[in-house]
Amino acid sequence: MRYHFRVVIGSLASISIVMILLLAFHVGGPSILPIARYCILLGPLIAAGLNLVSVNIPLRQEENVEPWLKREQLAWTLIGCGYVVWAIGEAFWRYYSALGKNPFPSLADIGFSTFFLPIFAGLILQPSPKSSQKRVFLILDSLIVMGTLLSIAWFLLLGSLAQTPNETVLAKFLGLYYPITDIALLSCLVFLLLRGSDRDSRVPARRISLLMLGLGLCLYSAGDFAFNVLQNIGQYVDGTWLDLSWPLGMMIMATGAYLRRFLPRKATESILEERIQGGTKQLHFGPAQLLPYLLLIILFVVLGFNVLSPDKTQQSIRPVLLIATLMVIGLVIVRQIMTMQENETLMREQMNTLNKLEKVYHDVENRKIELEEGVTHLKEIQTRLANGDVRARAHIMSGDLWPLATGLNLMADRMMRSESSQRHAQKLAKAVGDLSLTLEGWGGKTPPILPPSCLDVPELQRLLIVLGLRPPTGAPSPPTMLQGQSWASPVTPNNHFDTNRAIPYSSRKSP
Repeated sequence: MRYHFRVVIGSLASISIVMILLLAFHVGGPSILPIARYCILLGPLIAAGLNLVSVNIPLRQEENVEPWLKREQLAWTLIGCGYVVWAIGEAFWRYYSALGKNPFPSLADIGFSTFFLPIFAGLILQPSPKSSQKRVFLILDSLIVMGTLLSIAWFLLLGSLAQTPNETVLAKFLGLYYPITDIALLSCLVFLLLRGSDRDSRVPARRISLLMLGLGLCLYSAGDFAFNVLQNIGQYVDGTWLDLSWPLGMMIMATGAYLRRFLPRKATESILEERIQGGTKQLHFGPAQLLPYLLLIILFVVLGFNVLSPDKTQQSIRPVLLIATLMVIGLVIVRQIMTMQENETLMREQMNTLNKLEKVYHDVENRKIELEEGVTHLKEIQTRLANGDVRARAHIMSGDLWPLATGLNLMADRMMRSESSQRHAQKLAKAVGDLSLTLEGWGGKTPPILPPSCLDVPELQRLLIVLGLRPPTGAPSPPTMLQGQSWASPVTPNNHFDTNRAIPYSSRKSP
């Protein structure tokens, strides 16, 4: 592991331990407590710095880390901006506390309430869902879970807290706003983790970063919920263990951004294996699809208890519970319609894929038949060439077998030229041999009779001219040799030449 991993994680752990000692155990006594309360402001500032610096450090080519996908870097930057606006709200809170004024509700809640917006935008921009339609599913599922959990929380606690008479309208609104936004963030993050079944979401760097983000957000939301409960009953005290939930939660969330940036990249072999295994789309019904319906069933049970309850407080919160239930039912109906449309689209895509595969199969079969016919033709040509038919040629002008056919035709051309050269060489050798025998048996008294094999060999014409054996102009061609007669017989001076069968050649006159 890199050196800065130990430095960063060790520093965060040390700061967290110091915060716990100061705020939870009040180490140092009451004199240190006013200063220790500023740890609540220090936590989000550390988280913002760690998040923004880690995310915006440029990637180097030699780094073995996961690259940013689409708007993922922007998403983590927005999450870091959420810590900044929360720190601004905490600075106002510290200011009002130092003046001895009640900081709730106050200008500090502008920063606290704005924290939800960049965090939610950062979660929506995470690259888990591949298509815009899946992002809509993510938003719908988040809204369904949020509405259901809020309805249950309204039935169990929030409804009774809203009936508290000693709170202002703004305080009641903020007391409901904070748990609503926290539930929205948690539901969105849960579905990011549940729906992250594609290869990019299973990458350890992204998966671990989302888990750290969820862990920190759970701690932060628990602090918000406890604060609202204690604030409504008038028992909240500044500078206790409860205040640790916010800085520690945001520091854990920022650790997720740091790990996303610097965790090593997954091995290429594992990625290829996952691509092969997950290359086919399948219609499935998993936890992410089942959760909204389970929550809706729980909501109906809660609504049934509320309707049957004779308690006046339950009767007073019933209208809100009914409206929330109807809204959740409407969202579930919309989601079901979109699910049916998505399933229909997937079925059409699968049918189109099957049609394309069938077409490819037919093309492969036709190609197979074509290749078999071509191979049979080439075998026939090769057999004819092997049997001495040098005029055989392959008639394949295109396709995968065309180079092989071209090479076979070139080989046939070379064989034909070789055979022609061989016949010509044999003819020349025979002519030279016949001429040599004729000249050896020539006595010099009468002109020799040239054998017919010498007359149509161009290579010997120059030699005949030099020897003075060129035939006279207009002389008739020598007769063809009789069957069985050969120029291989030596010619003696006593031989008598038949002038009707042979023609003497001479280019000189006797003196």
